[in-house]
Amino acid sequence: MDAGTLLRQRRRAHGLTQRELALRAGTRQATISRIENGHEVPTVQRLDQLLLVLGERLELSAIPLDPERPADHVDADQARSMAERLEDGFALASFASQLAGSARR
Repeated sequence: MDAGTLLRQRRRAHGLTQRELALRAGTRQATISRIENGHEVPTVQRLDQLLLVLGERLELSAIPLDPERPADHVDADQARSMAERLEDGFALASFASQLAGSARR
């Protein structure tokens, strides 16, 4: 799941419009729309701030790497920015969610 999808789901769960969230967060509706539609990727700090306005908090976690994973892959991953790694993580979570949904049909 990407940051925009997460924000949209949580905003809707609280019954708010984009405009209402924007007013509470001290930003513009257009900014919320750009984030939710994937035209703007918020920083982790900004996403956390938006979720706090909804009475929620962003939770990130880390798990140990597979000891069988080649070290050169680890080095390549570490050379990437946090934003790149988070975006890949959101994309992988979205893919896994779609697979799970397909399996239930």
